[in-house]
Parts: sequence; structure tokens; C-alpha cells
Amino acid sequence: MKMTKLSLLLVGCLGAGAALAAPDWSKVPAKKLPAFFPGPSGLEWILNKDDHSAANQMLEKNRSCVYCHDEDAVDIGNKMVAGKPVGNAKAQLETTPPKGKGGAMPVSVQAAHDGKKLYLRFEWEAAKGGGEKKADPKNEVKFTVMFDENKVQDVKLTGCWATCHMDLRTMPDASANAKSNPKAKALGWDDGVTKYLRESRNGVEMTKKPRGGWDKLKSDADIEAALKDGKFLDLMQFRSGKGEKPVDGYVLESRHMDGGKSLVKAEGSRQGNKWVVTFERTLAGAGKGDHTLAEGKKYNIGFAIHEDYANARFHHVSLGYSMALDDPKADINVVKQ
Repeated sequence: MKMTKLSLLLVGCLGAGAALAAPDWSKVPAKKLPAFFPGPSGLEWILNKDDHSAANQMLEKNRSCVYCHDEDAVDIGNKMVAGKPVGNAKAQLETTPPKGKGGAMPVSVQAAHDGKKLYLRFEWEAAKGGGEKKADPKNEVKFTVMFDENKVQDVKLTGCWATCHMDLRTMPDASANAKSNPKAKALGWDDGVTKYLRESRNGVEMTKKPRGGWDKLKSDADIEAALKDGKFLDLMQFRSGKGEKPVDGYVLESRHMDGGKSLVKAEGSRQGNKWVVTFERTLAGAGKGDHTLAEGKKYNIGFAIHEDYANARFHHVSLGYSMALDDPKADINVVKQ
């Protein structure tokens, strides 16, 4: 059949609409998950039996953070922002609690796919504002999602804590020497060490101060091999500031804020007293630090919310959860539409 210009135009429009159509969120199940203020509790702290009462459960019984803290995460956050001790600690872990910051908030999480793309939607009640100095004056809100494909050593147990160490910038054991490291510029350490994984280090000090392993980098060849083997966390981030671009990166030997090509868009807006943030991403891994999402596999996922112009560790975080396509047994079931 001969196609007229009008029919070609209609086909093109319909095709484009189908490709860009967002999920009908009213038909996608929502799950409420807590995001809480973690204070300076890095990986070395939560895996230290003397500091963290649940470390025995994690290390000896292979139980994740969710197993023990799914119901008391809110209480932990409230204690942190109040400067009270948590875990086994006799003294407060958070010595500089932000004024007026809420300890925790429930986040509504929805996930869908259409066979080619992943769609994520997050909704939560906006912070009232605590009057703290705007640490990131450009962005009232930053929303970060990280996930791996069950290859990173600590993620299944600890979630995003696998990337958080006691020697990162703004953390208790941060080193002033990091900026002078020969690789500091290449690693984005202008303001100090950013997130990293144990897979990228020759060792990490877990108990004695200073804790961490920022200066024990493996060789470039070893890090490249880990990246090729999928031992990294895929990272996506929405930024609310005018003119600010979404981030599509990854975490391995450092936090890379670029390299990925799978993120299609990340959008967010304040709707009344709530924030809504959505991500659209190809299931296929298209760039450096992009995981491919496939049916029949489970992934580990966590998210963080920098709200009220917060920056660095002064955020709210989720515990680590499982995510899978069309699998009701996963914590986050990505349903097909």
C-alpha cells in the first residue's frame, strides 16, 4: 500500500509516542521504604562488632541490614539527628547534627519496564527546612540511585554502605593528604576522597584509626579488570537546580559522575508538599559503568536523598534492597506494562 505524507506523519507520531510513553503509575504497585539520616556510619563502623550491635548478624549469619533494621531505621535516624548514641556506641557518633533535620521519612517507590526501558518513580513529603547553611546552593534536592548485579563484595549485606567509608571527605577519618595524591585530579578528589569499593583497594583498615583504605589503590589494570567484570555500582542522579544536568556514572575506585549512556532522563518537581522524582533508563547497558538489566536476575539497589540544599554525607539514605524484573519475590518488583 502506498503511504501518503499524512499517513507517514501519523505513523511517525504514533511510533514516537509509543517509544516515549511513560508508565501509567496508577497501575504500578507502590512500596513504602524508609530513608533515614545515617550520620558518619561508614562501612568500617557497621561491620565492627564493637560499634554496631548487628555486625554479628551480618558477618556470621550473612544477614543484610534490612533483616535487622527494616522496622527501626526511623529510630536510628532520629537518634542520629539528635546526637544520641546508636548501636553499641557509648558516645554519640554524629557530633554535628544538622539543625532541624528530620531523622527519617517514608518514600513511595514504584518500578516498571516496557521490555526496553526501566522506569523508577520516588515520592516523599518535602522537608520543612532546618535553617542550616546551604551546602549545595544550586540544588535544593539531589536524588541518587545506585545498584549492582550481585558482584560487589559488600552490597548484598550493606547496600550503599559498600561505597561509604570512614575516610571519605566530611567523615571522621578523612585525610588532608588525599588532595595531594598524584591521581587526585583524575579521581575527582578536589575536595577530598569520594565513594569507593573494597574491590578497588589492596586493603581496608576496618578497626584501627584511621579506618578505610583511600590510599591503597590497586593498579589501573586491576581496576579496569574489575570494571569489565561488573564489580561496580551503577549510579544515576537527579539534580533540581536550574541548568543542572542528570548524572549517569558509577562507583568503583572513586565516584565517577559521567561515563554512562543508559540514562534517558531524570526529572523531578515539587508538587504541593511532596517531591516526585522519576528516572527513565534503557535496560541495556550502553556506556561505561552501566549494568544491563535482564529478566531472571536480581540486583541490589539503594537510594539517597540530599534535601534542603544538603551535600556530602548529610543526606537521607535507604537500606539495601533487591530489585528484579517481573519477580514478586524481589523487594522492588519491576512490573511490565
